Amino acid sequence: MTYIFELNHPKHYYQFKYIMQDLQRNGHQVHVLARDKDVLLSVLQEEGVAYQIFGAHKKSLRDKIIGTPRLLINYWRIARRLKADVIVSKASFYGCFIAKMTGAKSVIFPDSEVVKVTNRYVVPMATYVVTPGSFGLDYGKKHIRIGGLFEDCYLAPGVFKPEEKIVKQYGLQQPYAILRFVGWYANHDVNNNGFTLAQKKQLIAAIEPYMKVYISSEKELPDDLKSYHLPTPANKIHHVLAYADLYLGDSQTMATEAALLGTPAIRSNTFVGPNDMTNFKVLEQQYGLLCNVREFEDVLAKVQEMACSSRKAEWKKKQQAYFEKVGDANQQIIEMLKRF
Repeated sequence: MTYIFELNHPKHYYQFKYIMQDLQRNGHQVHVLARDKDVLLSVLQEEGVAYQIFGAHKKSLRDKIIGTPRLLINYWRIARRLKADVIVSKASFYGCFIAKMTGAKSVIFPDSEVVKVTNRYVVPMATYVVTPGSFGLDYGKKHIRIGGLFEDCYLAPGVFKPEEKIVKQYGLQQPYAILRFVGWYANHDVNNNGFTLAQKKQLIAAIEPYMKVYISSEKELPDDLKSYHLPTPANKIHHVLAYADLYLGDSQTMATEAALLGTPAIRSNTFVGPNDMTNFKVLEQQYGLLCNVREFEDVLAKVQEMACSSRKAEWKKKQQAYFEKVGDANQQIIEMLKRF
């Protein structure tokens, strides 16, 4: 079988990393298609992964629309040349459309119920839709549910062993907090937002009396915050998160990653609320691994509460309880893909 894995974000690579390796070990052809976005290409290069670029990420809606025909043509040419049997993606319109055009099967892995583009356009085209078991929507016969969350694929204790030597190698001062701020460029981010610059500065001031602050930011940091820039390479972020004493950010992905690594985690953006995605509710309400907070005043209070005393041991116990309950996500997905 020939598989194409379409990657548009570093998380997509990590999610499919061990699945791709297993398929290759078992004699299948695996090809990686990537978009030039954020630090994805840097991660692939640092990991030694061969890839082909099928397009560049565009920030504005106008540029996305204008660039779509060229992107689809590039994708179609690659998929036709590779004679792909299956196209796997997070939830890509491009991948599902090209699969329809070439006769390949398409498998998508959405985990956010609120993404309208996925629900309206991508799911109807997909051959199969794979989600966490707690996912709040039902897509019928094509819908396959797995135990746990997709981040388990690369953060479960069986596949990821954090190395403290990496923290020391790059001179990180312990104890420390990781702050992650995203750019809010994605299609599903329209009409949503995270922290303002003034709020970011308030949060830094609240944490600094207790621990060192490092910032990972999708946007370039202003000059007066550049000294907080996290110095480690993008492909080492999970080691850094694992040894952090606190995570705080408006990122969706990194909040989940920090929680599953046993790091006290606070997530805040305008998605938080009664209609929030199920995976974040599960991590907070069932396992106590994540604090979802919408209003900035409440975020500031939670930060001050959690920064002044270590919660690491408490979170590590919660992490252990989580992984004892959920199954092996990689194995579930591999067995499903091999059925094709």
